[in-house]
Amino acid sequence: MPIMNLSRSVRMTVPADPGRLRNGKNTFAGTPLTSSLGAYYEFTVDYAGEEAPETGFVFSIYDIDGAVRTALPPLLSRAIASGAEPVALMPTLRDAITDQLGVLPRTLRWTLNPYHELAMHEHDTTHLTLSRRYTFSASHRLSLPGLSDDENYERFGKCSRRNGHGHNYELVVHARVPVEPDDFDSVSLDELITDGIIDHLDHRNLNLDVEEFINSNPTLERITIYCHRFIEKTLADTPATIERIEVWENDRTSCSFPPAPVPGEATR
Repeated sequence: MPIMNLSRSVRMTVPADPGRLRNGKNTFAGTPLTSSLGAYYEFTVDYAGEEAPETGFVFSIYDIDGAVRTALPPLLSRAIASGAEPVALMPTLRDAITDQLGVLPRTLRWTLNPYHELAMHEHDTTHLTLSRRYTFSASHRLSLPGLSDDENYERFGKCSRRNGHGHNYELVVHARVPVEPDDFDSVSLDELITDGIIDHLDHRNLNLDVEEFINSNPTLERITIYCHRFIEKTLADTPATIERIEVWENDRTSCSFPPAPVPGEATR
């Protein structure tokens, strides 16, 4: 039987007072919930395995829903009230799900907001993946100095027009961070990325204002490598390491480094 991966997402809104948790019927929007102010979270649980001959399930989503909705909200309420650090809390949340289901999740992902995610993996109990999203706006022109305008247009299309064009880029950084309490957290990562990359590129003409691209065609691919090299070098003095980055030029075009592995592909 083939091994498959099942992912199930559970949404909820959690107040600081666990006594104000309520079960709602709109599970798509999220439950439990609260009529008071609360924090909205989404948890995604992955399990891998063969399908059960009788049910056809890899794992029952009803069991996952029940475990997440029963075990996590009280822990989260107390954590919100006490000001707990999300990274340090992740092992407790994963253990609570495991205690309910009797099986360790392959991956537990916690989306704290659309731009901040934590992920803990089955075989790594000392680290997790911290993912943060950033944006910068910049203009560029793609051309080669030895070519005429017509030749550049044949090579680069509208991107070669002399006055350039702009993008609202999105940078996604996936960093491996230790679970044990440390001075490095999402705020630390934001400071490094904002001071070193965003402020350097945002509202700039990459061809004219950014030294790294004055003599180098500022393609999406080269922007990606530039960002990765900077982050890798900067994180060398911290407990974190870079796993992967993505740079999105628009909602249809992105570049990531290193690329996600493809089954059967030889590693370089």
